[in-house]
Order: sequence, then structure tokens, then C-alpha cells
Amino acid sequence: MEGIVFLWVAWGLWIYTTFMMGKNVKGRFAYSFYLLCMICLFPYRLTFFSHDVYAAYLLLVLLTFIYIHPLGLRQKLYMLMGILTIAMSYAGLGLIAIYDPVLMIIEPHVIAALLSVSLGFIFYSSLKKIKILFLTVLAGTMAGDVLLNVTLNKIGFFETIGSHLYLDMTAYMALILLSLKAIQALNVLMSSKLSPNKGEFKNI
Repeated sequence: MEGIVFLWVAWGLWIYTTFMMGKNVKGRFAYSFYLLCMICLFPYRLTFFSHDVYAAYLLLVLLTFIYIHPLGLRQKLYMLMGILTIAMSYAGLGLIAIYDPVLMIIEPHVIAALLSVSLGFIFYSSLKKIKILFLTVLAGTMAGDVLLNVTLNKIGFFETIGSHLYLDMTAYMALILLSLKAIQALNVLMSSKLSPNKGEFKNI
């Protein structure tokens, strides 16, 4: 079922932000509210200029603009380069998946998630900027999805913008970044636990 990965990840994150995240964490309520809204909007879609667009995708677009707006001009211009790069690569990969699907070793949306996150790391190599990194990757894939679907509609392929497969891809991107962040946190924890032992060995 298309979209099932997105639903599972969204539910999991909602449970974490609602019941497990520290009560003093800034934005905790907002994250829970946004996730719940996306889950509720999941089945609905609207029509704009003869293009069908899923409501959850529109909410993602709105939230992305809200979080990008406070950034400085230089940050926005730098982010724009990353967004355009990811958008063009996403649209190109989508066209390849349609015209020559034999080249797709695994599911195209999984490849798109891996490629988009990899390109995001070219512009933001540190996980300390994971929020900006995710915003860049998300905005890039959203722009790429619009570019891809408008192109396909002009040649007779009628696709929905922000489809459930696209939402699955955003879930994969979130899982990739959260997994990398968890590995980094585990590495820091292990290093802090091993550092006193290293000092003991040196004293011996």
C-alpha cells in the first residue's frame, strides 16, 4: 500500500513527540500538532489549475516556508542552490524511472530519498545543521516533484503532485537522517564512557 511507510513513521514520531519527548523541549507541541494534521490530511487531495495535489503535501510546503522564512538572506541564497540541485536531480531520476525502469535496481522512491539526502550533505556536511539540511532536502524534493509532474502532464501522463509515494520518500529521508543522528549520539556517548578508561591506561 502506497503511503504506509509515511503513516507508520508519522505515527511513531507523533507518539515520541507527544509522550516521550521532554516537556521543556521547544516546539514539542507544534511538532505533535503538525504530525497529527499530516496524518489527518493524508487521504485528501485538491485540484489547482488542473493538477491534483495531496493536502498533506500542501501542509509540508507551508511548514517548509514557515521554517525557512526567519533565515538570513545569505542562508536563503545558499539553500536555494541546494534546493535547485536536488530538484533537478529528483526530476531527472523520476524521468529515468518512467522511460527506462530497468535501470532502477531498487524502488525509485528509495533511490530518490538516498540521492536527495546525499546531495543535501554536499551543502550541509554536518549533522549539527540537521534541521536546515532536512528543510533543504524537503524543499528540493517538493520542487522536483512539481517540476516532474508538470512535465509529465504536458506529455500526457497525469500524475498527482505530492502523491503517497512521495510521502513515503519523505519518510525514508527522515528515517535516514534520524538514524545518522542516533548513530552520532551513540558514538559520542561511547567516546565519553571510554575516555576515563583511556586515562587509566595512560597512568599505568
